[in-house]
Amino acid sequence: MIDIKLRDPEIDKFEYQIRKADGSVHGVLISHLYFESYIDRYLKTKFINSGVITSSRGFSFSNKLKIVQAFGELEPQIFDALKKLNEIRNNCAHVLDHEISKKEVESFGRTLGKDYKKLIEQYPKAGLHGIAPITWHIAGRLLYFVMKAEGKVET
Repeated sequence: MIDIKLRDPEIDKFEYQIRKADGSVHGVLISHLYFESYIDRYLKTKFINSGVITSSRGFSFSNKLKIVQAFGELEPQIFDALKKLNEIRNNCAHVLDHEISKKEVESFGRTLGKDYKKLIEQYPKAGLHGIAPITWHIAGRLLYFVMKAEGKVET
């Protein structure tokens, strides 16, 4: 299901966890955790003492994302998608009994531009308005970006 099949155990773990997620809120929380770990991996390639930023008492997801953006290497679509996912995650984590709306998912998906339309066409029965294919797509592109920074993928 991931768009870019990479030789990295994280992608298999992500797919496994997403497949066993109990509902869309759980899927969003899992996606957020994995994406933050990918961002941490990227930051480790940029800073000698990245633990200051990536430790549990370090920076928030939003702040880490801004640091990544400052390097100018992350695709704007993926940055926007991660920012939107963080908003959805915050709603799930801080609003009791939050249910992800179709409007939230569409807003999240639209950050991907034409790729969103392709995902809707490719996965018409994806569940809650297609949130899973969006997160799979982002996982592949984000992990490719990280592996490139780690020197594990040829550019």
